[in-house]
Amino acid sequence: MRLQNIRFPEADICREEELYFHRNGEWVDFNGYFNLFYIEKRKKYTNQESLTLHLELNGCQAIRLMLDENIIQEKMLTGGKETLDLEFPYPETEKGVFWFSVKKIGAGKETESENVKNAETESAENAAAKTIKDTKKNIGFDISNHIKGWYEGTCRNEKQVRIAAVVCTFKREPYVLRNLKSILQFLERPEIASLKLCYWLVDNGRTLSEHEEISRLAARYPETVRIIPNRNVGGAGGFTRGMIEAIEEKERLGLTHVQLMDDDAVMDPELFVRAYGFLGMRKDEWEDIRLGGTLLREDYPYICQAMGEWFEGFNVTNRLVMTDMRSFRNCRKPLIETPQDEYRMYSGWWCCCYSLNTVRKDNLPLPLFIHRDDIEYEIRNRETGIVFLNGFNVWHKGFEVNFLGTNAYYDVRNNLIFAALHEPDMPRIQMWKWISKFIITAVLKMRYEEAYFSWRGVIDFMKGPEWLMGTDAEQLNNQLRKHLPDTEPMEVDEQPTLKELQRCYNPDRNKKQFWKKVTFNGWFLPADKEVGFLRPYDAPFSIFRKKRIELRDTGAKRREWQSGKKDSFSKQLCIA
Repeated sequence: MRLQNIRFPEADICREEELYFHRNGEWVDFNGYFNLFYIEKRKKYTNQESLTLHLELNGCQAIRLMLDENIIQEKMLTGGKETLDLEFPYPETEKGVFWFSVKKIGAGKETESENVKNAETESAENAAAKTIKDTKKNIGFDISNHIKGWYEGTCRNEKQVRIAAVVCTFKREPYVLRNLKSILQFLERPEIASLKLCYWLVDNGRTLSEHEEISRLAARYPETVRIIPNRNVGGAGGFTRGMIEAIEEKERLGLTHVQLMDDDAVMDPELFVRAYGFLGMRKDEWEDIRLGGTLLREDYPYICQAMGEWFEGFNVTNRLVMTDMRSFRNCRKPLIETPQDEYRMYSGWWCCCYSLNTVRKDNLPLPLFIHRDDIEYEIRNRETGIVFLNGFNVWHKGFEVNFLGTNAYYDVRNNLIFAALHEPDMPRIQMWKWISKFIITAVLKMRYEEAYFSWRGVIDFMKGPEWLMGTDAEQLNNQLRKHLPDTEPMEVDEQPTLKELQRCYNPDRNKKQFWKKVTFNGWFLPADKEVGFLRPYDAPFSIFRKKRIELRDTGAKRREWQSGKKDSFSKQLCIA
């Protein structure tokens, strides 16, 4: 059974070479995150008995099989076209990572030297920049012309697997079309046809059928693609609709799993190869184990945003946030390499696969619309265990690039619902401290509508479960959105730097701010008359003593506020 393909950078997915391989003099080391083979997770959760590396090579002089940083085997090659099947010592190895290295892929150096030669005709400064950029951009694609292959394994009793991938979307046709094309192109490969993947689009906006190309592709591949019209009941309702569809089609289609995926995330369809390969060998005691998806950033594709988190006392604990996955050393961190905390961690629904033994009509998500719906469902079903595989991931925009807006309502209301269900012994004083801090932070940022939404979330939570179950989620969301202020288009699209992001996710960033706290961020002091600016990822104390600020939301609009009240929009202000 094929377990994972050897992957290379692709222009429409990810160009970061060092996520796939590292150049090491004459050798190319395939020890990037996506091409490592993690041993301990396979040993614990699967019945895998062997591991073979199948390679089709051209222009390679030697190959090494590696365990961690140790050479297992070295083999000289002819330099011509060769097909190899190389056995790793999987049965007698209990931990670590397998990978391989090849020597002298000539075309890679030719590409680099050709770039240098062309650069000589240009100005020195521009040429140097272009050489570096083009070399990094092209060498990965060039190497892929000389190496193709995959890892495959055997086990005595392979399990039947058929996945229905469910994508919940609301009027995001460009994203949907991009991923749909990628999936269909992937499924046309002969070795992939046996997967019999279902790819279902839950259309909360009821607009996909009106899109000419999407509807044409759905009609052309009816066994694979299905458009499911749905009301705008948020991600929770949309994914629930997809789950119900999978339950109803389980027997007829032979479905075993349902996989939830974000509509606006970039994905490599290779993730399905890894899902099928792992699930096909899972042990009986891990029959219903969940596959959690790693979240990488779209703006910095090598940065990990999430790979297994904990949620307690209204706080998300994420030990891997901002981890640079280009580093071989980082890829071997215990949380990544070893199986642990499988009953405690959860995965977001950007990419998460469930057994249909877990997803049942008597075990569906709560109608929370958005936010915390995935966490609640994950914690409710944590006894099945969870595993995170390299390559089972998506790339998505960061959580911090937008202000909350109406999401503040859902964050507060749904956090309180979660606490009532899963942390019933939490002291009331802890709840009120968290609510107060949430609202005060919104006020300090002059995000007055978010303070309102937060308080509204508390009020609606106290109405009880009967109110929640009887509420029209679409009407409620439309009602909330009427309270959003008017906005102006931004003139530039700002992107946070890595340093700003590291500061944003530093848990200590607001400590040692006693003076700013006791003066209510300087509001009790003489005003700094200059107009400040605040971005979603800035700490509220960054606008100390500012009485007038400009809010810069890179994902939405720009607006100007004054402390204590809304200010009229300033047409003269612009973002340079």
